[in-house]
Amino acid sequence: MRRKVTGNPISHACLAALVVTACSLVAACAGKDTVAPTAPIPVDPKSLPMAFPSTSTDEWATISPAALGWDTLALRNALDWAGTQKSTAVVIAWRGRIVAERYWKGWTPSKDSIIASAGKSVVSLLVGRLREQGRLTFDDPATRWLGAGWSRAPLTESRITVKHLLSMSSGLDDSLKVVVEPNTRFYYNNPAYYQLFGVIAAASGQSVVNYSAAQLFTPIGMRTARWVPNIDTGELGLVLSCSARDMVRFGHLILNRGRWNGQAILGDESYFMAALKTAAPNNPSYGYLWWLNGKGSYRIPGPYLLPAVPSALIPSAPSDLIAALGKGDKKIYVIPSLDLVIARHGEEADVASGNPRALSAFDEQWWQRLRLAFPK
Repeated sequence: MRRKVTGNPISHACLAALVVTACSLVAACAGKDTVAPTAPIPVDPKSLPMAFPSTSTDEWATISPAALGWDTLALRNALDWAGTQKSTAVVIAWRGRIVAERYWKGWTPSKDSIIASAGKSVVSLLVGRLREQGRLTFDDPATRWLGAGWSRAPLTESRITVKHLLSMSSGLDDSLKVVVEPNTRFYYNNPAYYQLFGVIAAASGQSVVNYSAAQLFTPIGMRTARWVPNIDTGELGLVLSCSARDMVRFGHLILNRGRWNGQAILGDESYFMAALKTAAPNNPSYGYLWWLNGKGSYRIPGPYLLPAVPSALIPSAPSDLIAALGKGDKKIYVIPSLDLVIARHGEEADVASGNPRALSAFDEQWWQRLRLAFPK
């Protein structure tokens, strides 16, 4: 005879979450690097709040794709395909919970490597933080922080602002000589972008390393993040190195509009309103060092007169996707409508078609597979 249960019953949703977490922790301890095991009872996504990984350890909550109603076979196929494309790490997180995580070529959750231009979006946030602190404005002339003579364009230098450096619209070429007036054309210009490191140091009164650690890396637990010196066309700058999990931490901060577990890392909503909308002239798909999906056209890194592509950035991805993209197919995708953050580390994909500095054919081909995993 079945005994009657007394006391407060556990809801199906809570029970499923407990089952998923327990199973995932077992898989993690066993060293498995595949998607989390399935759960018999789907979780109502609306019942689970945002989670935030520990800032003192690398401990994350997990949840299975089946519990979210995802197609686990389609997800596995998308991950398998990414593995054939020279990926070294892929992490997918939903509301701060790892749904799937894969590593190849000896990589582990703590392994870090440079993320190339995907780190530009981190610089964007740091400049936004300085603005929130009242230390600079986007309309400040760059000469206020860099001094006269930072470029080789004496006739236009004084009119180039912080905003122009953030939106790749300085009007300069790679040697920092004038090509067009500021705010006239989009041109993906690393040497001009590198000037923002001098702006950050001058406006903060600290090194970029110390300011980044105090304002961003330590507060959200990016323990593997470190700046590495780099030279592009004679200009000294920095590139960011970090793990795939730390890429997801940064994306999760953006997903939560600058807030981390109740703490405002960048609480100025006006930054997000400015940075995550079209900011670059003649490139609707670029904000303040962020790539934007869902626009009518985009321009990829290349010559000033390179024509626009009449398409959304990644047609198969959700239109609200924003991305930090780096050379060698380094990817941080943030998708607010799905509460998702996805990071991809690795080398340039075989399908990338050349040596892309940001967007490549990998993005669209992977999203053609990823989208099949998500509920319709």
